[in-house]
Amino acid sequence: MYKILDFLQDRTFDMVDFSKAFLKAGYGASLSELDYKFMKENRKRKKYQLERYRKRHLQKYIYKLKKEGFISQNEEKEFSLSVKGDERLKVLQRHKILDKNSYKKIKSNRVVIVSYDLPNLFNRERDMLRDVLRALGFKMVHKSVWVGKVKFPKSFILGLEKLKILDFIEILEVTKNGTLAEL
Repeated sequence: MYKILDFLQDRTFDMVDFSKAFLKAGYGASLSELDYKFMKENRKRKKYQLERYRKRHLQKYIYKLKKEGFISQNEEKEFSLSVKGDERLKVLQRHKILDKNSYKKIKSNRVVIVSYDLPNLFNRERDMLRDVLRALGFKMVHKSVWVGKVKFPKSFILGLEKLKILDFIEILEVTKNGTLAEL
């Protein structure tokens, strides 16, 4: 039932888009011009629907945060963090140890190879590690082997230790160029 109703709704919108395109194209318009106008109207409607969905999604999330007491709103409709929200933020920040935006990219003259073999238990940590390596400018050679000319921040190594995954990671610095001379 849902599929049929959804299909019919899409066809109804397509007819509306076609009607608008037909009227905008004018008398004597070629088929390609009519098709172009139709696609333009169709894209415009879909963009509007997507923006409307995103706005509604954000409104629902803000309502949820207000209801749970994490944020408050004053008379001027400005939002602020409540005491409960501040405490929750601190907890979330402690759990976000490997934040890709918190490390500065420091160039190096030497090639660094990072290789890891993390057990399935650490899937979330593996994804965080990949995000940080990408943000630092490393290139993936293989799923678990990355190469780059970047110095690692000390805080990154400490973060790996905090997550208890440093034992599964090998970081090598190449002192002589071989086939990696192109980097």
